[in-house]
Amino acid sequence: MMLQWTVNKTRRDILNHSARFKVIVAGRRWGKTVLSLMYLLKDAFEAGERRWFITPTYRQGKMIVFPVLRQMFAGFDNAKLNESEMSVVFNNGAELAVKGADNEHNLRGVELTKAVMDEMAYIKPHVWEEIVMPMLATTEGECLFIGTPSGYDIMYELYSRGQSEKAWKSWQFTTLQGGFVSKEEIELAKRTMDEVVFKQEFEGSFETTGNRAAWNFDRNTHCIKAKELSGKLWWGCDFNVDYNTAVLATEYTDGTIHFYDEIRLKNSNTEELAIAMKKIAPNTEVYPDPAGKARSTTSRRSDHQILRDHGFLIRAKKSHPSHVDRLNALNRKLKDAEGNIGMTVDPKCIHLIKDLEQCQRDKRGGLAKDNMELTHALDACSYGIAYKFPIRRMVGSSMKW
Repeated sequence: MMLQWTVNKTRRDILNHSARFKVIVAGRRWGKTVLSLMYLLKDAFEAGERRWFITPTYRQGKMIVFPVLRQMFAGFDNAKLNESEMSVVFNNGAELAVKGADNEHNLRGVELTKAVMDEMAYIKPHVWEEIVMPMLATTEGECLFIGTPSGYDIMYELYSRGQSEKAWKSWQFTTLQGGFVSKEEIELAKRTMDEVVFKQEFEGSFETTGNRAAWNFDRNTHCIKAKELSGKLWWGCDFNVDYNTAVLATEYTDGTIHFYDEIRLKNSNTEELAIAMKKIAPNTEVYPDPAGKARSTTSRRSDHQILRDHGFLIRAKKSHPSHVDRLNALNRKLKDAEGNIGMTVDPKCIHLIKDLEQCQRDKRGGLAKDNMELTHALDACSYGIAYKFPIRRMVGSSMKW
């Protein structure tokens, strides 16, 4: 095989380390994908052996990993690319394939000599314990676990094993140490991200927020009476029969916002909500649930059209931002990575405060919806924040290998 790579000493030491099981915890854009492929391709393939790159989902493998693999093997005579199977088959029958952990049945029944489990924090632990590990057992195969942490989960357990067990070795790196993202870009991310998320995503740090949706909210810090309401007014809205909810914010010239009033109507409709909003702050911008563009809970007119008919200016994306993105944007506004407070709440907003203190996250990191008394005010609040202050998606520099 004629592949030529230039790697620094750190990556070379990882590739050459004798541990059977290796764990790399690293920030975003550190260069995990390319290093993982280097790991799988480092040694010559024996006839008929299999090596797999396992991603959390098939889609991730297809969009992120296989394009790199395709680029690596373009024009090779001793290897054939199979696009539909996302694999490379060598002339001696050996196979290197990309697999998604979301289809567990396709992971069973074969032997592996090497495996990479990418973004292990987002793969169900039993996929390793009950499926992949037995596939490596008969060959005494090796595995590389790599990814960005997500709290104290399976990735933390594997990392801890690498710090103490003989057959294991683990490393931890920041995004900056990867060499693909500039210090200036990382500083920009730090100024625009929530503190906990920044430490996790860019410093590769194991962080915990409990399970609270608004983990940066502190009643003693964020609940205040505003001295003046001189900023621009806007509403956030969440449409339901129980409960129709709106929260009113004032936004100051420095970008800070103060939520100082709320409406919560039981057994109501959007028409009644609009009338109540007009009495407090008419003809203002509204940041509602994007789904309200297509439907209404109680009328032939859409929720958005009803608000327009009452003189409000609608600001909404074409589709929902993910729950995770909304919660990250909310928590970044509550306190960013540099400790700046960008959002406060008037003590009279009792439902919003209750949501900020009590709403929980689901298993995917989104907003849990199992308590119908909660989430409405938090949804209303976060629609506006996610629209006006979205999480910035960082695009790293191109990787050279």
